[in-house]
Amino acid sequence: MKKIEYRAVNWKATGRNLQNLRLNNYNLRKYVCWQLKSGSSNCIGDCDKCKLDMDNHISQGELARVFYLDNESRIVNWEKGRARPTISDLLYYAEICRIPLEQVLVFEASATKEKDQ
Repeated sequence: MKKIEYRAVNWKATGRNLQNLRLNNYNLRKYVCWQLKSGSSNCIGDCDKCKLDMDNHISQGELARVFYLDNESRIVNWEKGRARPTISDLLYYAEICRIPLEQVLVFEASATKEKDQ
């Protein structure tokens, strides 16, 4: 029988990571800009050729709009570790950031469990 690593998510640290991504991930900023400005007369739809100034970071409210949330309180709670995003939200976040899901999540120190057959 082989031991496998059991990994538990550290939701507070994951929340801090979500905040860091919101503030610093270029792909996330570019996608949010495109989502919020596409269709406007200034948006050409090609972010790589865009001449508009993109903000250095995005707000919780802007991110909430991309996630189709009524207000930013859910984003605030995710970032503070008070609420857990759904797996669908985490996958969407990772895809927008263009990183693997495992780089979004922060895990607790490892433990082991027996592998079931």
